[in-house]
Amino acid sequence: MNEPAFQTILANGFWNNNPGIVQLLGLCPLLAVSGTFINGLGMGIATTFVVLFSNLAVSAVRRVVREDVRIPVFVLIIA
Repeated sequence: MNEPAFQTILANGFWNNNPGIVQLLGLCPLLAVSGTFINGLGMGIATTFVVLFSNLAVSAVRRVVREDVRIPVFVLIIA
């Protein structure tokens, strides 16, 4: 059998197939529009709170909302 080398598996796990890095790269446009480190940090913290609270709101109403209108309600909460 031709098994991949440990370095290949490690590189794929850290860089190529890492969903955490992909999600962090999604925040780059938000941080790029700021001119200073302090503004970028503030915008990053604000974005984190928005994502956190929208996730909490969706989790809270997930079982209350009927299944046929669930996706539009989620879109309204997230938007």
